[in-house]
Amino acid sequence: MNKINCVLFDLYNTLFKFYPDREETQYQASKLIDLKIDKSQFKDAILKSDSWFAEQTAKKSMHLLSDKEKFLFYCEYEKNLFGHLGQNLSESEVKKIWTYVYSQKSSLKKYDDVIPCLKFLKENNFSVGIITNIDAKGEDLSKDLNLSNYIFKIITSYDAGESKPSPKIFKYALNVFDHDPSECVFIGDQIETDVIGARNSNITPILLDREGQYSYYEECQVINNLNELQFIL
Repeated sequence: MNKINCVLFDLYNTLFKFYPDREETQYQASKLIDLKIDKSQFKDAILKSDSWFAEQTAKKSMHLLSDKEKFLFYCEYEKNLFGHLGQNLSESEVKKIWTYVYSQKSSLKKYDDVIPCLKFLKENNFSVGIITNIDAKGEDLSKDLNLSNYIFKIITSYDAGESKPSPKIFKYALNVFDHDPSECVFIGDQIETDVIGARNSNITPILLDREGQYSYYEECQVINNLNELQFIL
């Protein structure tokens, strides 16, 4: 690996997760249509559907969709998720489930390894940032996440006018951080948007595999938690 000066992260499922856990929310939603599914089954189904989500958004960015198109897209996500649970839901059922999921108040919660990792990066003078496909201003997100002590800048698809895996959002970030691609690594949890997007922008990708679902993957460095970063940078 070249001399690395800049460490860039994905946001969801990399630095932050939803609270309450999505397994709980989806489990409660399933009860609305009288499904009898053990809550322990939802984690694997969500992971598989998140991969589907990444594949789809790699083809067309969410920020280009109308509100109606976004609603239908997330309904399709729910259909995909419950398909992994052996359920073939009707159109009315998926709409009912997504409407419930969307209505639930949730917050973002940092993974336990985030602050120790960010402290290490700060103490060793790395430039640190976030690139995320959120359709909101990065500066507003920075205030909400309260990470300004560790994160220089958050780049969103709203800011760049494009989403991962498009090279445009990575190029936008590189200009903001004033670093060459060879000086950067990008850490994310999805192959389609994070690994392929970074590689196509000549940034070294690192796949974060918190749940051990990519043990077979050999196209880039794979880590299971952020504490491992200090041993490979």
